[in-house]
Amino acid sequence: MGEKLELALAEPYLVLVRTLTQQHAPHQQIYAFGSRVIGDAAARQRVKPHSDLDLAIAGEPLPLEQLFALRDAFSQSDLPMRVDIVQAGDLPEGWRIRAWPQWHYLKAFLRVRQLG
Repeated sequence: MGEKLELALAEPYLVLVRTLTQQHAPHQQIYAFGSRVIGDAAARQRVKPHSDLDLAIAGEPLPLEQLFALRDAFSQSDLPMRVDIVQAGDLPEGWRIRAWPQWHYLKAFLRVRQLG
């Protein structure tokens, strides 16, 4: 089934990410990707405290006003890292196709974490 992926983010910060995305994009599918998505202990050690958090909004695009409000909420938050947010449809198609399996898994991972 592949490696078990985790999000290299302390629990209080994960709660804040969930809260902000729920407030500003409650109906969107939001996925984490990039350097904070890890598969083993060695990868976790390579994540630097200042590594950004990459989020992608898949499915129906978020209206620009909401996207700007979400980005602003993250920039005003207490998160100790920058959060980059992209609309998945704005990414090059080849990149989305290669990355999609990782995103799909993270969607399930993030939902499990939300319930826990």
